[in-house]
Amino acid sequence: MATQTDIEIENANPILELGHVNVQTIRELIADSINKEPAKNATKEELLQEVKQLVDTQVLSRDLINAVIREHKFAGKVSVCLGMPLEYKSLTKQQLDRLLRHNQDNDPFTTELHPQLTQKPSFNSAEWLSDTKLRLEFTYAGKSYELEDNYQLRKITPTKRIDAYIRLLDRTFLVETRASIRETKLLHASISRLLGIEVAAMTFSDNDMAFLKRELIAKSRASKYKLFGGDLDTVYVSASPTLDDLESSEEFREKFSDGELRETRLEFFYTKHSGHLTKVSLHISHQGNIWFMSDVAEEVIEYVLLAVRKIKFLPPISKLRRSTKENPEINEQIETLLYAIRANGYGSHFSPRIYQTLGIQVQERSWIESISKLVQAGFLSESFELCCPACHETIAIYQSYKDLPLDREISCDHCGHNFTVSESDIFLTYAFKEDLITQPYISVIEHIFPTIVEESFAK
Repeated sequence: MATQTDIEIENANPILELGHVNVQTIRELIADSINKEPAKNATKEELLQEVKQLVDTQVLSRDLINAVIREHKFAGKVSVCLGMPLEYKSLTKQQLDRLLRHNQDNDPFTTELHPQLTQKPSFNSAEWLSDTKLRLEFTYAGKSYELEDNYQLRKITPTKRIDAYIRLLDRTFLVETRASIRETKLLHASISRLLGIEVAAMTFSDNDMAFLKRELIAKSRASKYKLFGGDLDTVYVSASPTLDDLESSEEFREKFSDGELRETRLEFFYTKHSGHLTKVSLHISHQGNIWFMSDVAEEVIEYVLLAVRKIKFLPPISKLRRSTKENPEINEQIETLLYAIRANGYGSHFSPRIYQTLGIQVQERSWIESISKLVQAGFLSESFELCCPACHETIAIYQSYKDLPLDREISCDHCGHNFTVSESDIFLTYAFKEDLITQPYISVIEHIFPTIVEESFAK
């Protein structure tokens, strides 16, 4: 199966495909090839003509052009949503191949399946972009309309196409969609049926947005708040041109500290693999939507998703607990505590009372229930720790309750104290599965860019 780096752009003239890339990227492509900035007032058509000349004279490689096209083909100003399985289950490339080919008349990796069009997305085709990233195409029926053709009315039902991506991690996976919230929910339902594993949308709480801002070293430029009491309901507020960060404003904090954050717009700078600095603007909503308002490449999207994974490494607690009666604030407190556990270095070993150590308020019954659900789903491992009642040091750790030496007399290896083991000497401890965070993304361009630039400079 071809990987993304092996795929050739089918267009005989890749310059035409390059026309879909933003002007700044084309300028950077030229500048890196000839070590000179193109004319400031050059139009996109003039820049593309210059690229063609560089290709014709073999100063610029077609491989680099194709890599740039691949980095932007499905990127740009896009809306990205993530979904997570509600159980800690791994999928291999071979397993996915078998799943997608099962009970199909045609091979979805070589031929479109052309399912019957309905209002719900149906699986149509698949393509491996790399060994760990699979693109799935779904089709559904658009809004029908009538068209008069040779005095006869014909009903037209447009074919709508929409993509989703499955990202394979070490022992679990993510689902990425580049669509609206409504379309994403429909896609998650279709993918859940296709894989036989329930997928839930990743959402963002107030704390999640604050954590993500810190991970990206971003500035807050605008926010939407739900206010409680008074004449105003939902308010959208943006920073003035002279204000660096909205949240640094005392006026902003006074007026909106009691409101509920619904959406926020962040800005940050990102250094691309080519070495160029780009300003990124993105919009995040409570519902889980990340809208890139600036025209970005795949590597920028990957960078943001990697930051998201450091914060959102578990499925929504509300989905795991199947809780509808409790206040959503309880679930948010639990998710904040789970993030704090990892952020403070307790991810590989913590007790149920960890919230006391971290000074975080949480409803204990709901917290214990959440831990149990995470263990059942496979996201946490549970251990039984035998401690000495005299020196309180750990003597042994057991993975099963039946292996505990209850009612047996043992000696502590640390202090020599002899005692009969009882349940009061046993403590439950937990640990996160350490492969929940993805490996750093490596761009297609990163592999070939240095060599091509060196060759260009050598000329």
